[in-house]
Amino acid sequence: MTLTIGGFTHTEALQEGSLVIRSYGALRSSFRATLSFSTVPRFLPKVGQEILLSEDDTLIWGGILVEVEQVCHSTKSFTMTLRGQGYEQILQRFCLPAIYLPGFTPSRAVETIFRTYLNPEDGLTLGIVEEGLTKSCSYVFYPAKASSVFDRLANENGFVWWVDKEKLFHMRALLPRIEADLCIDLTEKKDNRLKDIQTFVYRSSTADYRNVQYVYNRGLDVIGNYIHVDRLMEMSERYGSGAYGASSESTAVTHQTEAQSVGEQILAGSCGEGEIEFTTDSDKFSLGQMVGVTAPVCGIETETQFCVTEIRAVYFLNRFRYTVTAKQTDTGPLSIASWERVLAGGTTN
Repeated sequence: MTLTIGGFTHTEALQEGSLVIRSYGALRSSFRATLSFSTVPRFLPKVGQEILLSEDDTLIWGGILVEVEQVCHSTKSFTMTLRGQGYEQILQRFCLPAIYLPGFTPSRAVETIFRTYLNPEDGLTLGIVEEGLTKSCSYVFYPAKASSVFDRLANENGFVWWVDKEKLFHMRALLPRIEADLCIDLTEKKDNRLKDIQTFVYRSSTADYRNVQYVYNRGLDVIGNYIHVDRLMEMSERYGSGAYGASSESTAVTHQTEAQSVGEQILAGSCGEGEIEFTTDSDKFSLGQMVGVTAPVCGIETETQFCVTEIRAVYFLNRFRYTVTAKQTDTGPLSIASWERVLAGGTTN
């Protein structure tokens, strides 16, 4: 494994067990590591530099160094704690000028802004931008972070956006779906079960759960809602109406049917109540991967689909150990925004 920062290798200074990579549900990621120096190196890592983590010429992770904390032990020796973010950091720091776009769909607006206003020196490339609502409208943006502008345009369709490790920008209805080749089977009957489960935790929560989604356009006084009937019936058997609702604004919807369609899209990327977390040395799991889970001890009598929404990889003894989090899904890949709270709080381990 090779750690490069700002074009210079710092692998030998890496403290054992300090390198942690966390990947989050909407394909965001963070990096944390501690370097130890007995003498002052020729090239000190500096915030704003690019971080590359590779193994056998294969890129494992790439991003930007955003925070450095240096603790001095003498006039020459010190330890340095580094925190980085994936390449989405470029859009979180880049401020766009005022932009007026007459007669654009949300997806075409994204493509136009990307090609016209982003600085090519940042190295980002336009990847897949799926078509959403086809009605054109006018957009006025005051100077704002590129990430917030793309957030608004993605939300118009109920989409998500991300930047991958190859610096490709994507905006799509759902995260890429990765079919499971491994399952979790605590009955130990299925041949394709993960056999290297070191710890296993099951949680259920209503924190991110919803079964009713409202979408509105206040300018046109358009309101529509989509109800996930199966989820609603399940929760109503437990208490009251069973309704867990949320709302979102979209200036691109022009009538109730479009608002309902966007609401359905949003619920398609939202999670159920269940969550599993397990540790393993297997590197066969990726964000968006579907995992069948059978765990009667947790009340999961028949195989239930979960989607991998977070992976924490810790490097020590020349290998990674993984903590994988997956949330219950009944439609497909999930777009979980918990990474925002983690990164905003500066916590990456």
